[in-house]
Amino acid sequence: MQRETNRAVTSSVFLFVGLALLAVLPKPAHSQSVVTFKTEDGLTLYGTLHLPKNPQPPFAAAVLFAEPEWIVRSTYDAGLAHDLAENYGIAALTVDFRGTAGNVNGRMFQTFSARDREKLQLDVRGAIRFLASQKGVDPKRIGIVAVGVGTNYALLEAAESPAVQGLILISGSLSDGARDYIRSRRDIPILCIAGTDDKESFRDMSEALYLSKNKASNILLSTGHGTTIFSRTEGLAKQVNQWFADNIKGLGAETEISFQTEDGWSLHGKLRLPGNRDAGTRVPGVVLVHGAQHDQETYYDLSRALAKKGIASVSFDWRGKNREITETRGHYGVNLSAAERDKTSLDVKAAINFLASQSAVNPNQIGVVGATLGTLFAMQGSIGDSRVKTMVMLSQYQLDAAVKQFLTTTDIPIFFIASTEDRNTELGSLADFTAEAYRLSKNKFTEFILYDDAGRGSEMLEKKDELEGMIVRWFQQKLAAAPVR
Repeated sequence: MQRETNRAVTSSVFLFVGLALLAVLPKPAHSQSVVTFKTEDGLTLYGTLHLPKNPQPPFAAAVLFAEPEWIVRSTYDAGLAHDLAENYGIAALTVDFRGTAGNVNGRMFQTFSARDREKLQLDVRGAIRFLASQKGVDPKRIGIVAVGVGTNYALLEAAESPAVQGLILISGSLSDGARDYIRSRRDIPILCIAGTDDKESFRDMSEALYLSKNKASNILLSTGHGTTIFSRTEGLAKQVNQWFADNIKGLGAETEISFQTEDGWSLHGKLRLPGNRDAGTRVPGVVLVHGAQHDQETYYDLSRALAKKGIASVSFDWRGKNREITETRGHYGVNLSAAERDKTSLDVKAAINFLASQSAVNPNQIGVVGATLGTLFAMQGSIGDSRVKTMVMLSQYQLDAAVKQFLTTTDIPIFFIASTEDRNTELGSLADFTAEAYRLSKNKFTEFILYDDAGRGSEMLEKKDELEGMIVRWFQQKLAAAPVR
């Protein structure tokens, strides 16, 4: 009887200790499940879906394809995919191509004809669409990891899918179509990985890096072929996932917005919030003001670069531009009156107010970019606004009295950029106007760069590759942006 009592007590103690240990053990930060999806030609493919727990939606995502005929998708499930979901808050879908592993569907990859292999692009398309449909996933922020012959089909589908924002190519091969895509999409970064002893893949991956014009594109070298590379180079997997977090998650979420000016215009634009920010924290923000001959899309690359460094942005179209055209008020450059155009500073004020009102943005750390005529409106719209801490002016327009007073009395640093050949036939040299504004600026940290051959306004960002990085660093420093993880 005493033994039975002792056993009961011992069992209770073990049960209590076990429950206590379960209570203190860290809970998994992601879930994992086997899923299926359909391709356009009717095949059912299997994959494994890794979803982060409690991330801040919408969150970035990745499709990781195993190498046809060679390695199955489990090569990622305990490694890259697990780490993306667990430690980076990024959804990950691992997939076997048709004809491989659970996706044989009656025929093995080794028996595929050249036409059969072309259908691998449909597998990529189906996986992207399936992942983009998952709750919480940002359908505009998906990356692809592909290996071997699969890299070619990943590139070909990326050329047609606006969801794809970056690619990781491992021991890949390139078709002419894939090469054309890399050349054409400067905005899409590519990380190439190759073994130096795998000569053909090393050649193609080196060429991919050469063809890519994106500043974030890179190549990592190891030995071997395919995903076996990860077991041969310590820290390589972490480098890959960090690159993914920096360049795809880091782009942040872009949303279409509208806001009202104080004189009744309804303006449309885009808000981009950085992805690598801690929940509950506030980040600096920048209002992007285009020039007379452009619209908000002129800052497409700059807004993405700012987000990667932890800075939010708002871009928008002036009154009388694109969707801002109204029959009663006019179309810019056609029948919008000069008096109405000259109130565009109210558009800038409204954009600053909108950006400062966002819960993720620090309302006292706002910057402004202006280009050509937009520089005038940017400064006019910032007069008396203590939330604006710095500005970047691209080809300063002719100064009026209010802007001259603003420059001589407002103690904020301004980064002026101009080019000597930039002349307006009616007004004169924008380089001279920029130099005058620089001289008038009160702040001792104001800077001025004068090129000889950079063009005009926001076009200088296209002609001078280094400018984007210089502007981003300026805002990081002057708005005290915290370094991103």
